Amino acid sequence: MKENRPENPFNPRFADPMRPGERVAALIYFPIHVFALPLLLPRVSQFFPQLSTVDVNLVYYIIGFAYTLILCRRFLRAGFDAALDRPGLFFTAMLTAFVLEIALSMIVSSLAVIIGVDSSPNNEAFVEMAPGGRGKLTAMSVFMAPVVEEILFRGLAFGALHKRSRAAAWIVSALAFSVYHVWQYALLDPALLAAAVLYLPASLALNWAYERSGSIWAPIAYHMLTNAIGMSALLG
Repeated sequence: MKENRPENPFNPRFADPMRPGERVAALIYFPIHVFALPLLLPRVSQFFPQLSTVDVNLVYYIIGFAYTLILCRRFLRAGFDAALDRPGLFFTAMLTAFVLEIALSMIVSSLAVIIGVDSSPNNEAFVEMAPGGRGKLTAMSVFMAPVVEEILFRGLAFGALHKRSRAAAWIVSALAFSVYHVWQYALLDPALLAAAVLYLPASLALNWAYERSGSIWAPIAYHMLTNAIGMSALLG
């Protein structure tokens, strides 16, 4: 007998549009993007001293961007169609995600002070890369990173888990996205792992944008916008 599950009160039409083949492709690339490439590329770059740190990071995102664009293109197209079908819901989801992130950031900033977190090591590394080329930073941070990361953390993680448990989808994807941004720095100083808390408001807002709109392009667009704003604030 089929279990009768309550509808999602925020968007009863939310359904994971990622096909099995795309899910397998994203699942294969997930550990490569999150763990393998960040550890491998710096070592490979030692053989190419002409490459700057920003060049290495650009290669990292080009690989992910090309992979996800080719193997998850139908998923992206389905999300684009969903956005066109319900544009009001699409933009409302982004607007409310912005309000949600602001509210959560106020709470998290207080928590960060209590646990002694001043800033994100990821942001500090970003500023250090600025002399390598603002155009390259814009390409990877504003245009490529949001597509790759939203397909992996919202499309794959959130979408797959949502079928089984909405709570698990929210918790796991938010924590994974937050830790993803700091785990490399925590290898050198475990205390830096606490900086992951700074990414929780954005991660939860991105989850909201995806679930509320039913289109992967809502978190992608929101991610692009916030990265552009953040980049402008960091680099002036």
